[in-house]
Amino acid sequence: MEQELDLRALWQVIAKRWKFIIVIPLAAALISLLVSAYIITPQYTASTTIIVTRPADTSELIYRDVQLSRELVGTYREIMHSRRVLEMAIANRSLPYSAGQLREMVDVQAVRDTELLTVDVTHPDPELARDIANEMARVFKEQVVDIMKIENVSVVDEAVTPGGAVSPRVDLNVAVAFVVGLMAAFGLAFLHEYLDQSVKDPGEAQQLLQVPVIGVVPRVEGEMLFARSKPRAPAAEAFRTLRTNIEYSSIDKPVKNILIAGGNPACGKSTVASNLAITLARRESSVLLVDADLRRPIIHKLFNLVNEPGLSSLIFKEGLNLNEVIRRSEEEENLYILPSGPIPPYPAEMLSSGRMKILNEEFARRFEYVIYDSPPVIAVTDAALLSRLVDGTLMVLDYGVVRKDEAQGALEQFYKVHANVIGMVINNMPHSKSYYNGYQYYYSSDLGEGTAKKSRVKKINRK
Repeated sequence: MEQELDLRALWQVIAKRWKFIIVIPLAAALISLLVSAYIITPQYTASTTIIVTRPADTSELIYRDVQLSRELVGTYREIMHSRRVLEMAIANRSLPYSAGQLREMVDVQAVRDTELLTVDVTHPDPELARDIANEMARVFKEQVVDIMKIENVSVVDEAVTPGGAVSPRVDLNVAVAFVVGLMAAFGLAFLHEYLDQSVKDPGEAQQLLQVPVIGVVPRVEGEMLFARSKPRAPAAEAFRTLRTNIEYSSIDKPVKNILIAGGNPACGKSTVASNLAITLARRESSVLLVDADLRRPIIHKLFNLVNEPGLSSLIFKEGLNLNEVIRRSEEEENLYILPSGPIPPYPAEMLSSGRMKILNEEFARRFEYVIYDSPPVIAVTDAALLSRLVDGTLMVLDYGVVRKDEAQGALEQFYKVHANVIGMVINNMPHSKSYYNGYQYYYSSDLGEGTAKKSRVKKINRK
C-alpha cells in the first residue's frame, strides 16, 4: 500500500509538470539539431593503410620476422607523429598549419594482431583531408628508410575523397540531447516539487496539520459571489458540501457562529465567507455576515454597499441601534450584512473589548448563523482574538501559495487561545486536479448515508 501511494505521488508530480517534462527535452533536441546542422563545421576523415613487412631481400618469411614487424608498428606510429614527418608534409603541401596543429588532425592506429597502420586525417575540406593523408604516408615511407636504414613499409590503400562527414552526427546528437533533456526535466520537476513547500494536496495538508479538510473550492475567474450568480457551478456545489460538513462538524454543540480566517494574506477568505453566507441563507436560515476585518475590509465592495456605519461604529457607540447598521441583501432574502465601518486606529483592542463580546451575543440571539470575516491570522492577532467568541473557526488555505510553515504558524496562533478549529478549506484548487471530486465525495460520504447517496448521484451526473 505504501509503495502504491509513492507511485501515485510520483505520477501526480509527472502529471502536474507534464508540460515542463515535454518542453525541455524537445527544446534540447531542437537546439541540438540547429547547432549540429548550422553552427558546427562538418568534419571529413580520409584514411590510408600502411603495412610493415620484412626486408625485401629476405627469401623466407618466418614467425620471428612477423613478430618483429608487429613490434615495429608501435615505433613507426611514433615516427608518423614526429615533428620531422609533420613538418616535411607541411612543407611539401604548403599547408598553413604548425606541426602541433597538424598532429591534432592526424590519428595513427595499429590494427590489432596485424602489421598494419591506419592513418586517419580529419579536416573540414574532404579533398584536403585526402591529400594530407596520402602526403603523410609518402613522407613517412621515405623517412623510415632514412631513419631505420631499412625499406619495409608499403602503402596498402591510398586515401580517397570521403563521401560524407564523420561529424557532427546530427541524428545521434539530437537523440542524446533529447534523452539528457528528459533526464534533466525529470530531475528539475522533482527538485522543484521537493523545494516547493506550499500547501496543495488536501491529504498532505490534513496529515501535516491534523485538522480535517472539510472544503475544497475550485478556482473561479470573474464573479466572486458565484454561489449567487452561478448556483449550479462546481464552485457553488463545493460550498453546499462545505455547508453540510460544517453542520456535522460538531455533534454535541451546533456550530452557529463561525470565524473565517486566512492562513496567508489574499487567500480568498472574504470570498469564502461571502459565498458560505449566501449558501447558508439559501437554506432558509437567517444569516449575518460580519466584516470583522477592521484593517482592509472588502465585504462591502463585494456586495456593493456603503461601508459606514458598521461594526466599528457599533463598538464605539453603545447607543447606536443595530437595525440602523445592518443591511439586508437585496438578492438573498435571509442574508444580512454588517460592514466593517470606519477603520479604527486600534482594531485588535476593539475586537477584544467587552462591547464586542456583548455584540456577538446579540448577533447570536437574532440570527441562526453568524459568519465573521477576519484579517489573516499570521499577520495580526485580530483573528485569534475573535476565535475565542465563536463556536468554530474555519481556516482558509490558498492552494499552491500558502507555505506549510505559514499554515502551521496560523494554526498555532489559534491553539494558543484554545480556539475550536473545525476544519480547513483549500481555496483556488485547479480544476485539473483529479482529487477534487474525490475529496468532495469522501467528506460528504463520511457524514452519513443520505449525504453519501446524494454525492454519488452528483458525481455520476458530472460524467
